Amino acid sequence: MTALPRSTDDLKGLRAARWIRESRSGQFDNFGPDAQRAHQDRAIERHGLVDTGLVWQVAHSGITVGSTVEFADMLARAGRDYDALLVGYVSRFARNLRTAVNARHDLHAAGVAVLFCDERILSSDEAQWKQWVDEAAEAEAYSRKLGKRIREGFAAKHQRGDQAGTTPLGFRRQPDPPHLLEIDPDTIRQPVRLFEQYATGQYTFATLGAEVGMAPERVREILAAPIFNGYFRRGKRAKEESRTPAPWRSNPPVRDALWDRVQEVRAAKAHGGGPFRPDRLDPLGRLIFCECGRYLKANGSDGGGRPQRVHPDPCPANPRPTYRSDTWLEPLAAQVQAIDLSPATIAAVVAALDDPAPRIDELELRRLDRERRRAAEAFATGRVGLDEFTAQVAAFDVRQQSMKAAVVTQQDSVTPAKAVAFLKDLSKAWSAASDHARARLLAAIYERVIVRGAEFVAVHLTPEAMAHGLALALPERVFVARPAGIEPAT
Repeated sequence: MTALPRSTDDLKGLRAARWIRESRSGQFDNFGPDAQRAHQDRAIERHGLVDTGLVWQVAHSGITVGSTVEFADMLARAGRDYDALLVGYVSRFARNLRTAVNARHDLHAAGVAVLFCDERILSSDEAQWKQWVDEAAEAEAYSRKLGKRIREGFAAKHQRGDQAGTTPLGFRRQPDPPHLLEIDPDTIRQPVRLFEQYATGQYTFATLGAEVGMAPERVREILAAPIFNGYFRRGKRAKEESRTPAPWRSNPPVRDALWDRVQEVRAAKAHGGGPFRPDRLDPLGRLIFCECGRYLKANGSDGGGRPQRVHPDPCPANPRPTYRSDTWLEPLAAQVQAIDLSPATIAAVVAALDDPAPRIDELELRRLDRERRRAAEAFATGRVGLDEFTAQVAAFDVRQQSMKAAVVTQQDSVTPAKAVAFLKDLSKAWSAASDHARARLLAAIYERVIVRGAEFVAVHLTPEAMAHGLALALPERVFVARPAGIEPAT
């Protein structure tokens, strides 16, 4: 191991590598990459160091930077590829005292010293030990104070009915103080369209992002943001029960049915959905459920290359565990194409849309039930005390009574004329559509299909389908014509 330099006078001739950190990608303030490089250039010239061209540049929080691949690689190559690590500022190395101290120990063990270029502090100079420790501790203290202020600011905005942070796509700040968030009618359609496309189950974040020109992570953030469903949250990881209704909650850009569907698709893909395969497209994604409540998930294809679905566990309602997707796809396709366009049906659709009936918000009641279960689990596991749990139950009861006492009128922009035109074009659109388009159309019509083996038990339509009059126009039962001797696909 090369002897550590005792002062900056001993740096001449040593091989230098650079460590550059920014808190986030695209940071260009006075402590950004350019300023750090300038300090490092001057240090190399001043102390006669040999520039190896080795650079680690990372956009990551200083609190957790020790967990990055770049940090691990920097430590692994110490002493082998470089002798001195140049850091523009102490705070750019890390904002975690433990990380800084442990890294100093590991680097010194490998024969590498760290030079903090702005203050000319050398980690192996014992005369500068206290100054280095003070700087490292101050870096973490600053980060902790800043984090506390940010959390307090988020909490204050949340309390007054607002959401802090970057303005989401589809929203804008009001020009007058306190500059609250509001829906931007010129851009809100963009994120809503993302929800509609992803709900079909035929996209990943990457494939949807590629289609709309957006990074996969950006797509993921939008689809996980409850603000589109009419709720503010205090942070990206806020629990559902800590969210508060936004002013547009009564008529959110993303309705409850679409929001719940997207979250179901996200959860399914998070458990090994695999990459998007156009050659294995199954239009029944996230639609088919057994009457026992289990989702019949995709299960590759049979010997003829036709998609299959499988029931995860044994169930009396499913004598066979695996079925071809055609078992249910053919009748659903026949139902769409056999739409009733008789004058009586058209008149019934027009009358229904002219006089929308009030209803109880069942989706909101289901959301409240989920909150009750989470609260009960928190109490059972000791995360909350009896007094807090009792107060939560009382609040839930009040909310439930108020929701049951109120009725919600279905507000929709679909006019009777638009609904009739849609119904008349539906069968023709299905016949001309590609597999991808048919998959999206099925997802727009059917919210859930309940089956007992190959037999249909119930079909639930989406709110959009209901608004277009499909509940009245779709035939209740259909017959799939097949040549003699051909049995239904199983």
